[in-house]
Amino acid sequence: MLALPIHDLPTRSASGAIIRYVLPRSEPPQLVGILDRRILFATLTMGDVIVGVGHGSPSEFCGHNDEVILNISKIPNVRGKIVVLISCETAQQLGPALINAGAISYIGFKDDLVWIVDADLASTPWSDKMALTVMGPITNCLNIILDGKTAGEAYSTMLKELSANAEVEEDELIKSCLEFNQRNAVLLGDSGAKITPRPRIIFPIPPPPLLIPISQA
Repeated sequence: MLALPIHDLPTRSASGAIIRYVLPRSEPPQLVGILDRRILFATLTMGDVIVGVGHGSPSEFCGHNDEVILNISKIPNVRGKIVVLISCETAQQLGPALINAGAISYIGFKDDLVWIVDADLASTPWSDKMALTVMGPITNCLNIILDGKTAGEAYSTMLKELSANAEVEEDELIKSCLEFNQRNAVLLGDSGAKITPRPRIIFPIPPPPLLIPISQA
């Protein structure tokens, strides 16, 4: 399952990178935009991996328009799944709660997830080179999981790529974002967890531009 809100610049940036580089390999359900709602998320948690983009807190994870779709007091079926939340702070309480509810592995962040977004590229966020310094390692982490390799391998690669990008980054603000995210990334549960491999699919042509939400028009 993919849960990808696109209602503001941060969610459009992170979801856009996944739409471009991960979604072609994924299987339904793909909850993009207004489909990323609590009732659909709770009833469609099928498959062996859940990837979510959204604003978060220590105990909650939000979908489109900041609707809470996960919280520590009400967790849908995550048994036997790898869960990756591209969100702020969920590793503090929600990540452990997901493991306690039966998820075999969780990857997320214990503090804010921070990166620089080019607002002029809001409709084509996959072309935002500044954002991809952070989102590239994250999407590579997801693709390694989809390759059938372990959660530990995917997580380790993400950390190494964040660190490598920081070492060559000349902009001090972007560099500090990379280092901050690398320090706050968390892997919980079984580092040896794997899912059924998906075929490698690469689309040379990017998807069409994302429609700008009315609230940002």
